Amino acid sequence: MKAKVAVFGPENVVVRIQKLKKEFSNYELFPFIYSEANQTPDLLEQAFLCDIFLFTESIAYYYVKEKTKKRRLSTIVIHCDEYILTTALLHSLSDMLPQSRISLDGTTEEVVQHVLTPLKEIQVDLFPFYEDVWDGRTVETIVDHHRKLWEDRTTDFALTAYSEVAKRLQKENIPVRLITTPDLCFKSALETVERRITFHNNTSVQHVIGYFRFKHLEQLPSSLKEMILFRRQAELDNFLQKFATQQDAIALRNNQHDMVLIGSKKLLNYLTNHFGNFPPLQKIEEQIKEPVGIGFGLGLTHHQAKEHALLALEMTANEEGSSCYIVNESQASIGPVGVKKQINPSFLYQSLIHKAKLNNDLSYNFIEFIKMRNNKPFSSHDVANYYSVTKRSAERTINKLLSAEIIKVAGSEKPYQKGRPRKLFALR
Repeated sequence: MKAKVAVFGPENVVVRIQKLKKEFSNYELFPFIYSEANQTPDLLEQAFLCDIFLFTESIAYYYVKEKTKKRRLSTIVIHCDEYILTTALLHSLSDMLPQSRISLDGTTEEVVQHVLTPLKEIQVDLFPFYEDVWDGRTVETIVDHHRKLWEDRTTDFALTAYSEVAKRLQKENIPVRLITTPDLCFKSALETVERRITFHNNTSVQHVIGYFRFKHLEQLPSSLKEMILFRRQAELDNFLQKFATQQDAIALRNNQHDMVLIGSKKLLNYLTNHFGNFPPLQKIEEQIKEPVGIGFGLGLTHHQAKEHALLALEMTANEEGSSCYIVNESQASIGPVGVKKQINPSFLYQSLIHKAKLNNDLSYNFIEFIKMRNNKPFSSHDVANYYSVTKRSAERTINKLLSAEIIKVAGSEKPYQKGRPRKLFALR
């Protein structure tokens, strides 16, 4: 599955980046266009499925900076650096000399000093508004900075890094020039995106173990079971050896007549891409014609992945026919794999915000929780484990969802012989 990259910016800038993106193929771009930078917080909520967040104007990033840090989102911001500022100054001065008193925004004091030092011979007076001391300021604050200097006859024109500021100043007939980010800088940002994705793919190595077990053979007489088991295992072994080769994995047989598949990144990617459509399950049913339980476990160690695979295998026991479950490194179960259950993330998000009155973070995490489980019924225990909260806190969230009629009671489970059954819930 390709990584998803959200791009925030004015329409003309986002279009430029989409054209340059053709040189890069290992991720997809999703445009989030604004006419005013204060629209960015709402756009960020719509981009919850993305992996990396690229901001073409630093002003948009400052509106969501704290939120991205809290959620630990992977962000890339295109700032007005030395190259961009030098290019803009030289273009402006060549067109507008002898006017050389300029109000400036969108950069830092360090960048300005680095640019002015080698340009000592050029007579230019800059009146900057530094972005590194943002402190919750707004577009209006920046416009005021340029306006006041112009009205006081301190400056000859404004140089801004923000399209919204340029439009506001133009309406007031204040001379302004928009700093244009060169394609070279956009390409550099896209290369940073690609490097970050490559690094993540190369460092997030997990162990993946899959157990394959015939479901009905244990019910047969011993003599008949051994004969059928030998033939069926040979067929399954042949199938899994081919599948393992395709996924850079190893297929082998253990002492309990189970077949075991051991792999890592490539096999993990295959599982991730086929939660709703698991071809091996269908092919086993077609070729071997014997119900099979499949349990995959993910873990940071071989032992952890093995334990999780056995847990996943146990979940297949109550399913009719062949079935497959996955237990990840957090012991969250996913499945049944191969049965795609459709949800509408946008509709669900609106319901969580407006009906259940959940905050953005809880809404975002709940949608991820539902997707990860393939919309499988869940208990308050599952919610508590996923959110790393107390059971009481999880129950409060569930009660809000029930009251808002977003979820319904879908049955119960009894994971232990002793104790009360747990209620199960599902989306309406």
